[in-house]
Amino acid sequence: MRLRLTEKDIKELKYQCRMGYVLSAMIFILGTFIGGAIYGLNINTNSEGLNLEIDLLIALGFLIISFFVSYIMNGKYYSDIRNNEKISETKIIQRKIDKKDYEAGSGNMTTLSHNNPMKEFTRYDLIIENTKYRVDKILFDICADGDEVLFYYAPKSKYLLSIEKK
Repeated sequence: MRLRLTEKDIKELKYQCRMGYVLSAMIFILGTFIGGAIYGLNINTNSEGLNLEIDLLIALGFLIISFFVSYIMNGKYYSDIRNNEKISETKIIQRKIDKKDYEAGSGNMTTLSHNNPMKEFTRYDLIIENTKYRVDKILFDICADGDEVLFYYAPKSKYLLSIEKK
């Protein structure tokens, strides 16, 4: 079943694009530094204009590469936003699991006398088709083993947008 994206779904898909922006910016900055280093090393030669042109060509090449990387990484998310639809699938809960877990890096386990215990929290998981899906407490409480839940996916990127009880 196809539905329209909500504002929350669009925000989540845009949030997934952040790594594409960061990586492409890092590629461009790296290329600019490489071009600047080549220009700085060869500035003492008589062909100063040629070195500046080479520097600009290297920077332009890395700019094109960074746009290409951004397009490859983020294109599927923007395609989903542009199409403004999501797919709904019905699945059955096999099992529910709640277990105590600990925040990484939250405690201090040393031999000193001021041991700080790690912060604990309860993790709620639904097992559906032999895969664990972490959910919030509200959904966990209203669901039972054997209940049907709706999975909402973005069609192009296959990104799981949300889970709700049917």
